[in-house]
Amino acid sequence: MHKLVLQSEAVNDMQEAFEWYEQQKEGLGFDFIDEVENSFEKIKKHPHYYTAINARYRRLKVNRFPYLVVFETEAETVIVNSVFHTSRRSPND
Repeated sequence: MHKLVLQSEAVNDMQEAFEWYEQQKEGLGFDFIDEVENSFEKIKKHPHYYTAINARYRRLKVNRFPYLVVFETEAETVIVNSVFHTSRRSPND
C-alpha cells in the first residue's frame, strides 16, 4: 500500500467543505470527511487505477458528494493536491 501525503491546499479544501456541510445539516460534514477518507484508502491501494487528468495527475470522484480528489504518485507515495468541488475548474486543467 502506498503512503499518502496531503498538501496544505487539500487540507484547506476539506476543512472548508466540512464547515459548509455542517452548516447545512449537523453531521453532514462528518459524512463528507468519511467519504473523502474512503477515497484516500482506495487511492492508497490502487493509485494507477483512477482517471488520468494528464501525464502527472489523476482524479477520483468522492462518493455521495460533488468533489474530486486530485493526486499524483511519486514512487510509493500518493500526494493529494486538492479536494475540490466539481463546479470549480481544476487548477490542473
